This record gives sequence, structure tokens and C-alpha cells, in this order.
Amino acid sequence: MMRYTFLLVLVFLSTQLFSQDSTLKISTQSDVVVRTYQIAKQLPDSIYLMKIVSGKKMESISLNAQQLDLSTNNYRQLFKRTPGLYVSEHDASGLQTSISTRGLSANRSWEFNMRQNGYDIAADPSGYPESYYSPTLDAVAKVDVYRGSSALQYGTQFGGMINYQFKDKLNDQVFSIENSQTIGSFGLFNSFTAVGGSKKNWSYYGFVHHRNADGYRQNSQYNTANYFGKVSYQLKKGKVSAEYSNSGYVSQQAGGIFDTLLQSNPDTSFRARNWFQVKWNTLSLQGEYNFNDHSRLQFYTAFTYSDRNSVGFTKALSIMDTFNTSLGSYNPRQVDIDHYVTQSSEVRYLKQYKLGQQLQTWTIGARLCNSEIHRLQQGIGSTSSGLDLTVFPDNSGNLFQKDLLLGTQNAALFSEHLFKVGKKLSITPGFRSEYLINQLSGRSNNFASGIMEIQEKNRFILLGGLSSNFQLYAKQRMKWSLYANATQNYRPVMYSELLPSSTTEVVDQAMKDVTGFTSEIGTKGVFMDRKGPITFDVNAFYLRYNGKIGAYNVNNAPFKTNIGDVVSKGIEAYVEWSFFNPFFKNSATSELLSVYVSGTIQDATYVTWNNPQIAQDPSHSIQGKKVEYAPSQIFRAGINYDYKGFSFNYQYSYTGSVFTDAANTVLANATATVGQLSAYDIHDVSVSYKFNKNYQVKIGANNLFNEIYATRRSGGYPGPGLLPSQGKSLYGTMIIKL
Repeated sequence: MMRYTFLLVLVFLSTQLFSQDSTLKISTQSDVVVRTYQIAKQLPDSIYLMKIVSGKKMESISLNAQQLDLSTNNYRQLFKRTPGLYVSEHDASGLQTSISTRGLSANRSWEFNMRQNGYDIAADPSGYPESYYSPTLDAVAKVDVYRGSSALQYGTQFGGMINYQFKDKLNDQVFSIENSQTIGSFGLFNSFTAVGGSKKNWSYYGFVHHRNADGYRQNSQYNTANYFGKVSYQLKKGKVSAEYSNSGYVSQQAGGIFDTLLQSNPDTSFRARNWFQVKWNTLSLQGEYNFNDHSRLQFYTAFTYSDRNSVGFTKALSIMDTFNTSLGSYNPRQVDIDHYVTQSSEVRYLKQYKLGQQLQTWTIGARLCNSEIHRLQQGIGSTSSGLDLTVFPDNSGNLFQKDLLLGTQNAALFSEHLFKVGKKLSITPGFRSEYLINQLSGRSNNFASGIMEIQEKNRFILLGGLSSNFQLYAKQRMKWSLYANATQNYRPVMYSELLPSSTTEVVDQAMKDVTGFTSEIGTKGVFMDRKGPITFDVNAFYLRYNGKIGAYNVNNAPFKTNIGDVVSKGIEAYVEWSFFNPFFKNSATSELLSVYVSGTIQDATYVTWNNPQIAQDPSHSIQGKKVEYAPSQIFRAGINYDYKGFSFNYQYSYTGSVFTDAANTVLANATATVGQLSAYDIHDVSVSYKFNKNYQVKIGANNLFNEIYATRRSGGYPGPGLLPSQGKSLYGTMIIKL
């Protein structure tokens, strides 16, 4: 009862409410007091970091250690002010990001273009865009979220782009150090140490990060270590920097469970010998040059060399991983290894000029990316229990049943022009052209000859888009605009979809890439009064996703092809009201009370179904069915309060129920791989206190009322079955800055 009473009070407050830049300074003339307020979210509506965002849905989230749990990369808290963002919380370690929006797949965020400091961090941005690496949030200064309507500027993805921007330096001193130590439930220990500083034209920043835990479930321990270093030199008209990041982790995979155990024993595990390992290395060179106040150039080049390794017993959940008496040991495990090498470069030029009385903006850029994947799968592994990647030859003398070389070359040219028509209206047309080459070759047991001759697919993609913005008010205390846009999107067939996942699966050789578009119409703005700013962004969206890839049975065998078209439409809303010094109006100390609401109502359904079986039996059709993992409602609300070093944060999150298959199966099957997942609500709370300017302590509780829930089912990795999410966890953090 307590949780619902708390929620009703919060919702009552939030109905009147409506965030802003990371820092606001407000002066009072009567007493000449200057107060500084930390605000959590910015909504740019013109030019942002050399990208045109006028008429588009884009936000910049400033991280504040007082308002979220950085120690476990808690994405539910990170994106609490981002309406419509679905977070798949099946992995409490925070080692991988699994997020989506508008009914798209959350699988390792592959519908987003994921970046760090402006460059790609996915394995292969075009051919295999799964994100096995996620930056530690301890080091992140802000996160920029671009929706799919901004696709022309960064890529073709339907979901959008997310960029984790690291801190550049700690302050303007020659040397500064920041250290945080966290302990928490389930054996959590998180340690983060950063150093940084600047002298004359030089600045530097680097960190060492370590985290380990036993995990909420049995057999779910993990250990991760991250290292990063960056050096920058300030030119007279620009800046150059070089950086290197190294990340590695090992996690034990607890696998799935049966639905009957979710409420009684959600921490159960039937897999004790499944392990996953990632090693990620990236070297980057970046620069920018200002020719003058209205002409700028920006570039980066990045090189990634990485590995993804797994070993485990991958049979269905109904088959137990038990001691085999005939072998005198456990059964051999399966070993899969991927090696990734990716080099990408991008250059962007922005020019502003006057046409009539208005300042016009034009941007143009080019991108080159080359990715290679060496995929080794279905190796016969050891019978031991630990992380052991030893592989034994099969009867044919092969170490792996699949030994494949996958290559992608991508060249892109993009341009947009912001035309200001009068003082209030702006129109931004743009295009993106991409030339894409995919190559596959190697050996696989899925082919009769065992050999896959070199297969190459070339295509040229041309995408267009148009956005507009109308400024209703543009005064010092009020900014309010209307925006609308429509942009074509594109997703190439991924390598994981081109290759059969089993010996019985058949892949359609005529399978096509996914095409479609994203569109939005909305209003956003900031109203500033004496009490504080009201920030809002409300929009309706319509997304068309043609040729969704899936499988249906043909001659009693799975046939992978374009199964149908999807339409997703809905409303997204975010409002926040921040009160300056609501209780201590005459205090010289900054006091801030913020209340926010963020949510979406969406309908993602199949509008066509390409299965030829429906010609004889329409009951086989999924037309009109809900899209998998697309909740109809996502709602988040919260309160933040800061005064004299004290900070209180509360967040409520609700996510509606989802289906896990296209047929919208309600009851779970015998192996727990399909079946509806129930709606759930989560409460998070934290309290922190900062003293002597350099020290901060924080305690918090995630999932305060111990909600038992699940957000994903798995048919394969990390173990078939229902994957429970984490129950209540407590943590304590000590932060020192010197």
C-alpha cells in the first residue's frame, strides 16, 4: 500500500509540472546574490556541436552523480527523462546496453548508432551493429540522444544515435584527482579513479575503473576493468586530441528459467558452466578547426580491435547440464569466438552565411568505414566448469564447424541546409547517400559442400529528409517552438540474419534490407519565471519499418526471410518544473526542487504478413498482432531536491506488458522461450551529502519494493528460457575530488 500512496502523491504533483541546461546562474539584484543551479537536461533546437538539430527530436542529458547510480550503469535511471526509451533489464551488470525506442528491437541496442566521444563503438556499424561494450558512466559527462529523424547526420538507423561524451578534464588546475568507491548488495564493489588537468594549451584526462559482483542470481558473477587516456592540445583556432580506451570483462551466464520459478525462486540458475568474455580496444584521433566565426571543420578517425568469446552448454532449458556417466565427466561445451577489426573516419564542415537579414547554416560531411569479422563458431570445448576456451578437433579435423570471414565497406556523403525564412520559420532539407559492400566467405556445416564461396552484395542507398521549426516565442524568459520532420531510414541485413543459426534453418537468398521512415510533429520549449523553469517536449510520431526479418516454418523447417511490415505510432511527452529556492527564498545557497514526468503511449503492430501459408489458412497470419518487446506504455516520474550539499532523488518507472513472439503467444511454452511478459513498476531512491566541497557520500536502493519481473526471453545465448531481472539492491558510495 505504501508504494501506491507514494505514487499517487507524486502523480498529483506532476500534473502541474513541466529541464534545461547543465548549469544555470541566477542573480538577484536586491541582494546581489548569485546562485548556481545544476539542471539535468537540455533540448537544443538550432545548432548543436556542428549538427543541425532544428526541427528534430534531440536531447542532451547531463550526468549528475547525486541523481543516479553510476556504479552499475543503471540505464533505467540514466534515461529517466527520455520518453519512449525501452530498457531491457535482463543484465544487472551494466556491461552491455540493451535499449530501444518506438517498438524496435532492444537487442544490444542494434537499432541505434552507438558512439563514444563521437566515434562508433559497435562491432560493425553496418553489418553487425551489436554493442558488446558500454562506457562506464563514472567517466561520462553527458549523453546525447538523437532520434531516428536525425538519421541523415550520423547514419541510417531507425532508432537514432546515442553518444556518450567523456569528461575532458576535471578542472583548470595542473593536476586533479577524482576517486569513488562503491559497495553494494550481491557482492558489488566498484572503484573508479580519474586524473586530469590542464597547463597552457595542453589538457589531459584518464581513468582506471574496476567493478565486480557475485550477481543477483546464482552463477552470475562478473568482473570488468576499464582504462582510458586522452591528451588534447588547444590550437589558436582549433583543437586536436588523441585518446585510447581499453575495456575487458568476464561474466558468468546464469541462463534462463521456467516461468513457474519467477515468483518463487527468481535467482535460480540451471547453467553453471556458461561464460562470456569481451576485450575491447579503441584508438582515436580527433580535431576541429575554426576558419572564422562562421566556418568550422571537425574530423575524427578511430581504430577498434576487439574480441568476443563465449563457452557454455547451449542446449534447451529442458535439457539439464548434468554429469554424463558414459563420458565420466560433464558434456563438452560449445565455444564461439569473434575477432573484430574496424576503422572509421568522418569529416564534417559547417558554414554559416547571411541571406537577406537571416543567418543561414549549411553542413556537409563524409564518412568511411571498413570492418572485418573473423567468426569461429560451434567449437567442441572442454568439459570443465570455468572460463576455458580450449577447442578440440571434430571427426573431420576441424576446430570449428563454422569458420567465416565477414567484411563491410561503407562510404557515405551527407548534407543538410537550415534555411531561415523570416524570424520565426526555419526549414531544413537534407540527404544522405551510402555505398555499402558486404562480403562473406569461409566454411560452414550449414552448406552441403561445407564451403561458402565468396558472396558479395553491393548497394547504393539514397535517403532524404525534411524538418521544419516555427518559433512561437523567442524571448529571454520564454522559448516555445513547433517542429515537424520526416526522414527515410534504412537497415542492412545483418550477418547474424544472413547465416543459418542451425543445421535445419534455411535462409532466403532473396532477403532484402529493411527500409522505411520516421516522422514526428511536436512542440517544445522553456518557460522561465521567478520560481524556476518549466521545460517540456511533447510529440506524436509515426514509424514505418518495411521488411522486418524473422522466420516461419516451411516443410517443417524454419525459413528466415522478410516476414512483414511494421507500423509504430504514438505520443511521447516530457515535462519538468524546477523550483529555485522554494523553501529558503532568502538563502544565499542554491536550493533546487525538480519534479518531472516522462512517458509514451505507443502502438507497434504488423500491418502486412508475407507468409504464403495464409493463402490457404488465414489463421497463420500475424497481421494486426503486436510487435515483439514493444510495450504500449512506458511511464517515469521523479523528484530531485538539492540544498547545502544535501540531495534526495526518487524515481518511479512503469513498463507495460510485452509479447515475445510475433504470434503474440500469451502462455509460456515448455522451454520458456515464448510467452507474454507482465507489466512491472520499479521504485528507486537515493540520498547523498556533499561536504567540504571535495567529499560526497551517497546511499541508495534500486528496486526499493523488490519487484519480481522479467524483460526478456532467450532462445539461445545467454541460455534459453526466461531471464529474470534484479531484485532489490542497496549500495553506498564515497566520492573524493582533490
